[in-house]
Amino acid sequence: MINAMDQKLKNVQCFTGNQLKLIACLCMLIDHVSKIPMSKYMDKLFSLSLEGMISEEQFFALQDFQRQVLFGIGTIAFPLFCFLLAEGFRYTRNRKRYIGSMLVFAIISEIPFDIGFFHAYSMEAGAFPFYFAYQNVFFTLFLGLVCLTGLEAVSKRNRNSDRKEKAKGFLLQIGIIAIVSCAAELLKCDYGAQGIIFIAGFYIFRKSHVLQVVMFLVLYMATTGNQPPTYTMIAAFLLLLYNGKRGKWKAKYLFYWFYPIHIFVLYVIAQLFL
Repeated sequence: MINAMDQKLKNVQCFTGNQLKLIACLCMLIDHVSKIPMSKYMDKLFSLSLEGMISEEQFFALQDFQRQVLFGIGTIAFPLFCFLLAEGFRYTRNRKRYIGSMLVFAIISEIPFDIGFFHAYSMEAGAFPFYFAYQNVFFTLFLGLVCLTGLEAVSKRNRNSDRKEKAKGFLLQIGIIAIVSCAAELLKCDYGAQGIIFIAGFYIFRKSHVLQVVMFLVLYMATTGNQPPTYTMIAAFLLLLYNGKRGKWKAKYLFYWFYPIHIFVLYVIAQLFL
């Protein structure tokens, strides 16, 4: 039944990996616009509402739009990035370079991330040059790749093993996911253990888009305790439309650089104009 559903999906799958990356980047940009310059603007509007220069209804209507719509659109990005990371791990020709690049850009992105999202960026506040209480999402993706490396190693070792050894291998894989998830939590990485679990789930069920999406939604409910909201369902729908192709143009490092650069630009805009 699952195979039949996957086959039917092929008739409507229209998004390449590059196109999904663009959608994810756009959603992330909207999210960060709302959290960096717009948040500073909202602080000013709040002061104006206290002074009676704008009504409380106007302020709270804009605040609801920021939190319910803009933040919601932003949540579409992370599942897409997790999915594409698992796909990239499968098809990359150089695993070491892929993992190394993720770590390098995690380090490069940390200062722009700290400056953009943590206003008390100073030596006195313990946030300079790095704010160790929270790490950017590239560290989560890096740990996700470390997790996938471990899962693959166990899978290869147990490929021709008997049932007992395969059961041990399965438990070992669960242990790897748990250890890396704990590391993500201890390091205070963005999305933490949830991100590692999503990445592992997309990789484990890589042979079926339907199973990937079903497991993503199940894992979302398991890790949050909530029903998937509208924007999470949109992310799941986009994943179903992935056609398994990377796309014609190569712009891997463009996507890497986009993260730290756009955060820094938004921070500068917030400081200069708001």
